[in-house]
Amino acid sequence: MARPALPKSVHILKGSDKVNPARMKARENEPENTHPLGEVPKELSKIEKKYWDQLKKESIEGVLGRADRIAVSIAAKLMAIAHSTEGTKAAQTAQLIKLLSQFGMTPADRSKIDIPKPKSSEPDSWDDF
Repeated sequence: MARPALPKSVHILKGSDKVNPARMKARENEPENTHPLGEVPKELSKIEKKYWDQLKKESIEGVLGRADRIAVSIAAKLMAIAHSTEGTKAAQTAQLIKLLSQFGMTPADRSKIDIPKPKSSEPDSWDDF
């Protein structure tokens, strides 16, 4: 099975847009997820809402947005199942891991993201050297 295409924002965070600029040419008209994730959906159970909030809080800033609400809801439901007395089936666990990976929430996926640090406006005494 082919690897799913990464969105432009992930390529930019990883720096692969500089390594392979042609890759970005194919994504120049890709829609951007500029709206925030928003509040927890009312239809989730109390425990699912807890996991929604956890995912929102622990995600990398700027990764999740309004277009990801369904995926985050599914992940919250799977997390609630995983922490219930019933436990998850292997397929549910695999789906949860895949979603967390796509959200950049595993160590391997985080290591692929490069977020530039903002330049400090205060002069640094080491700048003169």
